[in-house]
Amino acid sequence: MGASKSDFMPVLPPAPASLCLVRLSALGDIVMVLPLVRWLQRCWPSTRLTWICGKGVLPILEPLSLEGIELLAIDKPRGMRDYLALRRQLTGRRFDATLCLQASWRANWIYPFIPSARRIGFSKDRAKDLHRCFVKEQVAPARPHLVEGFLQFAEALGLPWPETVEWRLPVDSAADASVGALLPQGPFLAINACSSKPERDWPAESLARMAAHAHRIHGLDTVLIGGPSPREREAAAVVTRLSGYPVKNLVGATRLPEMVAALGRCRLLLSPDTGAVHIANALGRPVVGLYAVAPAYRTGPFGRLEHSVDRFDEAVRSLLGKDPAHVPWAQRVHHPGAMALITEDEVRQRIDSVLTG
Repeated sequence: MGASKSDFMPVLPPAPASLCLVRLSALGDIVMVLPLVRWLQRCWPSTRLTWICGKGVLPILEPLSLEGIELLAIDKPRGMRDYLALRRQLTGRRFDATLCLQASWRANWIYPFIPSARRIGFSKDRAKDLHRCFVKEQVAPARPHLVEGFLQFAEALGLPWPETVEWRLPVDSAADASVGALLPQGPFLAINACSSKPERDWPAESLARMAAHAHRIHGLDTVLIGGPSPREREAAAVVTRLSGYPVKNLVGATRLPEMVAALGRCRLLLSPDTGAVHIANALGRPVVGLYAVAPAYRTGPFGRLEHSVDRFDEAVRSLLGKDPAHVPWAQRVHHPGAMALITEDEVRQRIDSVLTG
């Protein structure tokens, strides 16, 4: 059988001996770094990859160590002692390049403590907290989706742009078996009610009506996922109480690997701008994402935005009084009325389009 076009690789630059990637958090961003990691693995299988990550996301990344990727899990540094401890960990090491994939004050200070011939960071239009002062090179200016923004670092190393994006997000088999016993027997709607900030949340009462619609029209039970914070538990309680149909509340009841496994089994995820969106998308599950504070084209389910509801442009115009075509790439609408621009009717239509398509 002949090889497909995608089986052929262009002539590549010589493989570096070692690369260091730094991305500590957040969960969704960690998942969106995976296409970069997979492209580096494919182009340069002999290159040793070291990923400095946050301890909180280690459970989702640990299977990568079985593929030969070195994971250095650290707490976010809080003082010079923490940065010096990292330097001691790397004593005797020198990387061909460090990919500085996080532009925040505490992350920026990590980069000078990593022995590296090159330090590549974000372009000035996406850098913050003096990021440009901590790196030696910058990727080209752009207004990309975050996945594309991370893939620009491979381009900066001389690699071509991948024809397709590869995720291969690992699902722990033990976690899958464990959570499988808690889930409905048939297809189900997964709902992640809360984002990292309340301003990005859609009303829990509206989510409850979507759960009712999914059951009444499509016969789907609902599974609620999320962390153990009081805000997440409160939202889950509202959805459970008001939906009027079977709801399995797993909020705060699973570890990260079980949540990943549950999302891999769902028929559909309904969620505001959360890490769950990117997990489900990486596992090939359809997502109805809800966006108004930030645009879906920047932070939505990459490559599958057609089911998302995006009211960012409207929020910029009506709440900020600005032209969305001229706001900065990182613009957010920090206004309590932003998510209220998303109507229940349009969310129902997106749910129906997935479930009847």
